[in-house]
Amino acid sequence: MTSSTTTSSSEPSSPRKWPFNTARSTGTECMPLLAALLAASALDEISTSLHDFSDVEGFIRGRGRIDAEDRTLDASLFWVYPSSFWGPFRETEEGGVKQHGLLVTIERGAKVTEAMEAIKANFQQDGTAHVHIAAA
Repeated sequence: MTSSTTTSSSEPSSPRKWPFNTARSTGTECMPLLAALLAASALDEISTSLHDFSDVEGFIRGRGRIDAEDRTLDASLFWVYPSSFWGPFRETEEGGVKQHGLLVTIERGAKVTEAMEAIKANFQQDGTAHVHIAAA
């Protein structure tokens, strides 16, 4: 009799190689890259309040690709910004630009609860930043 071990399709293979072993949250370190991504206008954008991130969690879960262990089955990339504004930046009355929001990158195999904790902890109402959630 032969025995075999089956692993979940959402588990990353070991050892993790590039880009997974290099991917990380960049916070505010890569502003030109964040600006370039926003200028392309190709990101999904989710507005949320500082006290209620249910729209963000609904977006992640609504993709319909969560396994039985609450891990993502697909990677995702999207922008989260305060619901009191229209998008990730706005012009001020003085002619300046105010930035606000968070670029979120989530790897396939990341726990939804961990993603939500990271998004809440890194959300920006004044300025922009990036958070990366690695596979669990």
